[in-house]
Amino acid sequence: MSTQIKINPDLDWDALKLEYQTTSRLQIQNFFTNDTAEYLLQLLQAHQEWYLAYNHGNQFYESTLEDLQRLSPEQRHQFKSNIEKRAQNHFQYVFFQYYISQAIELGENPNHPLHAFEDFVNSDVYLDKMRFLTAEEKINKADSYASYYAPGHFLSEHDDIHPKHDRVAACTFSLTKNWQLNWGGHLAFYDKQGNIDKALIPAFNTMNVFKIPQSHAVQPVAPWAGAKRLSLLSWLHR
Repeated sequence: MSTQIKINPDLDWDALKLEYQTTSRLQIQNFFTNDTAEYLLQLLQAHQEWYLAYNHGNQFYESTLEDLQRLSPEQRHQFKSNIEKRAQNHFQYVFFQYYISQAIELGENPNHPLHAFEDFVNSDVYLDKMRFLTAEEKINKADSYASYYAPGHFLSEHDDIHPKHDRVAACTFSLTKNWQLNWGGHLAFYDKQGNIDKALIPAFNTMNVFKIPQSHAVQPVAPWAGAKRLSLLSWLHR
């Protein structure tokens, strides 16, 4: 595990576990040490190899920035219109991502500094705390992503159940500074009537962890948003 990625040693894990077990979701402020949070933010801000992730039904795609730049203005408009049309009645998402776990598995970008995050979420230090927090001793691994939501990006309502992976909980590490509430991009949780039960604003050095399945979404980022919505993400697996 990278010695540059450290959990805040002052967290009260007994209190955090009680809240998680009571509500099935939790926001942990100041999850990392200050130096770690700043370091991870710098990595995300410097990262250039983003892929536009989107779906068409049950088919999932990634496009390179070069692929997007080759599109004509008319093609870009049509691409955006197609995504918005599908989103009217179906699950849909569009945002930039870098799938750290997959890049490592395929041997891409060896020694990339972001890859240390994969080591961190699979370290005994981290997994032991997640087993304690969730009361799920069978957690044995985690995967990792980086994400960047630009204006117009969103992730519509879903529950994170995966047909092949036995997910215990989802973890998002928000590394967004100075986000304003009118910029959208909130992590929203829904009740059975479709009302927003809780919505969490993108913030700096916060970890949001919630039990799977749970109905949630990332609200669309407003066209006038003045910053990048940057996060690292992971799922805990049995």
